[in-house]
Amino acid sequence: MKLIFVTSTLGSGGAERVISILANEFSHRGHEVEMIALTSISPDFYQMDDNVKFIHADKKCNGGIITEVIWFRKHVKTEKPDCVIAFMEAVYEFVLFSLLGTGISVISSERKDPATLGPLRKILRGLLLPTASAHVVQTKQIRDYYNKCVKKKTHIIYNPVDERVWPLHELALRNELKREKRIVSVGRLYPQKNQKMLIRAFAKIADKHPDYSLVIYGEGFLRDELQNTIDQLSLHERVNMPGRTSTVIEEVAKSEVFCLSSNFEGMSNAMIEAMCVGTPVISTRVSGTEELIKNEENGLLVDIGDENALALAMNKLLGDKNLSPT
Repeated sequence: MKLIFVTSTLGSGGAERVISILANEFSHRGHEVEMIALTSISPDFYQMDDNVKFIHADKKCNGGIITEVIWFRKHVKTEKPDCVIAFMEAVYEFVLFSLLGTGISVISSERKDPATLGPLRKILRGLLLPTASAHVVQTKQIRDYYNKCVKKKTHIIYNPVDERVWPLHELALRNELKREKRIVSVGRLYPQKNQKMLIRAFAKIADKHPDYSLVIYGEGFLRDELQNTIDQLSLHERVNMPGRTSTVIEEVAKSEVFCLSSNFEGMSNAMIEAMCVGTPVISTRVSGTEELIKNEENGLLVDIGDENALALAMNKLLGDKNLSPT
C-alpha cells in the first residue's frame, strides 16, 4: 500500500508526534510511505524512518498558496497513492481542496476541538469535509459535534502512545519509579494551553508545599510573557520552563503530578502517557478528559479557566498520593 501523510510541520507538537509514529509504523510494516510537511517554518523535531520519503512542500514551489495547491495536486496525482492522510484542520482543508475531482481517497484527522473555530473556518470545513473518504477524531464529544453527513463517516481513534511508556508502566505497577517533588506540564507555550493560569494556581499553593516545583516543558511565543508572570509572583526559583525535550515521557514519569491546564484540546498525548506511567493527573474538562478520567478516582478534573479550582486540586493531590491512574 502506498500512503502519503500530510502535516503542517514536524515541530514538537502532539499532532506531529502522532503522525510521525503512524508514518514510521506503516513504513516498518512494509508499506511505501511519504511524509509531506507543508511548511518548514519550525525545525523538524521528530525523526522519520529512513524508508519514509520526506518532503518540505514550501521548498518545492516558490510563491503563495495557489502555487502550493498546484504543486501538491500535480505531485499527488503523479505519485498515485492508495490514500492521503491529512492531520489538522487547516491541513486537511488544503488537501481536500487541492484534490477535488481527482478521485483520490483522503482521510482527514481532527486534532483539536472543532467548536473553537471561527465562523468562516467552520463554513469552509463544512463545505470540504463531506468530500473526505473518512474523518478521524479522538473523542466521542468531538464526533457528536458534527452534522449527520460528516458524523456517519467519522471514526474515533485514540492517540497511540510511544512504546517507551511500557517499561515505565511496569515499574509504576511495582511502585519502583523514583518520583521527584514536582508538578509537570507539557505543551506549546500558546494561549490554548493556558500555562499562565497554571503558574498562578501554583503560586496559591507554593507556600504550603515548599519542597515542590513546577516544570513546564514546551516552547512558543508566550515564553517571555510567562516568564514575566513567574518573576512577578517571585517564583523564579520554583517554576522552570526548560523548553522542548526528547525525553518527555521520562520527565513525566519521574514527576509526582501531571497537570493539563488547557482551554481546549483534541486529546492530550502527554496526559495519556502520564496515566500510562502512573503519574497522578489533574486536568481541565477539555475534550477527551472525561472519557479517560473518572473524577477523584484516577485523577482530578476542574472547570476550564478556574484558577482557584486548579489550585485546590493541586493542594489536594499533593496531600493524597492514592489518586493515581489504575
